Amino acid sequence: MPEVLTAIAILGILIAIAIIIWLGILERRRVDAAAKQLAADLRLANTSATNQLTDWRVVLVPEQAGEDGFPDYYLVKLAQPYDPEVPRSSPIIDTNTPPTPRFFPANVKVRDHDSNLNDDSANFAEAISPAPPQTRTLEFNADGTMAFKSGPNGSVCITIDGDPQRRVTSVSATSRVKIKDAYNETPCR
Repeated sequence: MPEVLTAIAILGILIAIAIIIWLGILERRRVDAAAKQLAADLRLANTSATNQLTDWRVVLVPEQAGEDGFPDYYLVKLAQPYDPEVPRSSPIIDTNTPPTPRFFPANVKVRDHDSNLNDDSANFAEAISPAPPQTRTLEFNADGTMAFKSGPNGSVCITIDGDPQRRVTSVSATSRVKIKDAYNETPCR
């Protein structure tokens, strides 16, 4: 009888360890899927902008947005290219193609948002949500270029509570999108 109880105890410990490892693998797969989804949508926005000769945006919202029922990001088609250098020139949302909300798998969020990354266009903010949260915008232009509102290049971190994490990096000069393991690079904040 003691041998059977010992075997059951050891089996229980092994099962508990296996469950913990399995849950970690599932979280890593969810983060990988979310990073691949975001990278694919960035590439889709770039391709759509060059094919349709109009600007497209990918608008990322803070990690709290998913909890409040807001999507994690939006795909937005602009009605026409616009010149941000011209005063009073603001983007106009294409009314025939409303912003497409996109959601990540359970508990996966976007990180690395700064207060200086807000979009300046009230028209654009109203088209996204009734009470817009702070956003980070990636704009894909008809000429094949891309711009982060925070600078020429940028990256965002996709994570579940900081572990595991993937960094989706974009380079505006080439519109290249890469997914990096954030453990090997700069960790997410």
